[in-house]
Amino acid sequence: MSTHTGCPSCSTMGAAIKEPVAVPGKLSHWPIQIKLIGTVAPFLNDADLLVAADCTAFAAADLYKETMSGRKVLIGCPKLDNGMEYVEKFTEILTNSNIKSLSILRMEVPCCGGMTAILREAVKRSGKTLPVTEIVVGVKGDKLTAQPVQV
Repeated sequence: MSTHTGCPSCSTMGAAIKEPVAVPGKLSHWPIQIKLIGTVAPFLNDADLLVAADCTAFAAADLYKETMSGRKVLIGCPKLDNGMEYVEKFTEILTNSNIKSLSILRMEVPCCGGMTAILREAVKRSGKTLPVTEIVVGVKGDKLTAQPVQV
């Protein structure tokens, strides 16, 4: 008999997934949807974090697989989801976890630039100093830029 209440997809599973983090394209934790992740997630301690816009995995599958290698991954859409909720959630995540680095994978379209703005604001609010990199993917799947983000 299970004592779990609520949606099983909202249960954080970091240690339960046994695949090595270094295997490209393999998740080491669940959930990955920003809306579903809690603000205290043990698998984020001492992690290199990749926050990817939803479309990137489909627009540039090989690049997505490459950029997620060795990183903890969270995904979402800065246009369709609530940006202020993301700012608050990431501020708490960054405050509660010792994130080593933050990479942002986003599409070239203007609305997707919101992901960078959200994360820049969350880093500022958290008071943390960490390297932040933005990787921009073209709508045809090509990598356009990869550059540091000033916070």
